[in-house]
Amino acid sequence: MSKILFITEKVSFISEGIINHLKAQDFEVLTVKPDVTAISNFLKEDNGNEEDAIDPEVAALLSQQESSEEGSAPQEEAKKDDIPRIFILYLQGEDNLMIDVLGYIRDLVEDRGIRFFVIGTQEELDTVVGKKADYVAQMYTRPVDLAELIKRLQKEGEAVDKLKEFKSILIVDDDATALRSMKSLLSTRYKILVASSGMNAITILAKNKVDLILLDFEMPIVNGPKVLEMIRSDPNTANIPVMFLTAKGDKRSIMEVLRFKPEKYLLKTMLPKDILDSIDDFFKTRH
Repeated sequence: MSKILFITEKVSFISEGIINHLKAQDFEVLTVKPDVTAISNFLKEDNGNEEDAIDPEVAALLSQQESSEEGSAPQEEAKKDDIPRIFILYLQGEDNLMIDVLGYIRDLVEDRGIRFFVIGTQEELDTVVGKKADYVAQMYTRPVDLAELIKRLQKEGEAVDKLKEFKSILIVDDDATALRSMKSLLSTRYKILVASSGMNAITILAKNKVDLILLDFEMPIVNGPKVLEMIRSDPNTANIPVMFLTAKGDKRSIMEVLRFKPEKYLLKTMLPKDILDSIDDFFKTRH
């Protein structure tokens, strides 16, 4: 059964009808107001955890400290997989003051693979979301074609279930273009999470289990080797294999990369097919 987080300021006669139709199709529907704190409560592994309310870098460091003191908790992994993966925002006259909620959801789409849908009048969609919202899977104008909506959500639910069987890869790169390209290349075969900085990666790893990390060697502030050191110092992430991504292919640069003993290194100049083959071969050898 797929879980849907239905986000609305108030449940009206029409939105209640949509919710009931979804439930009739075996979706589990949870309703929440368009509020960042309220939404984040559905995504926390532990409702007593307040890390989302503080600076992400501080939260990451605290998470490392706590995990090293307490050890891993297998029961929490089940909770992580049980969060809603499909979000529906039902607009009812809201204006652009919802920008913080949309920003939060956009990050969830990128970091956790959330699938995001919006329902509203054409004016509401244009005003609140805009026409170039690439993090939105689909926008529906009211009145909604329920048969079309349910058919799409059923496909999304199947895709979400299938992703649970995929290997999970975290890509860490401060270059937005490189990040998008690598995600596009790998997302057809693997469940992809992305991070635009080293500390962002540590925060994501505190909340998500991954099978491989593709780590940019040269990043500002916290570079790849420093991130690798942080990963290996945490018992919960120490055994995650890490491959370095590097733009430099000369002998001296490669020797510098290998000095930190990654599982492998991938040149950013490699052909996409060769990158994909390298990752496929890596997972084949680990079976």
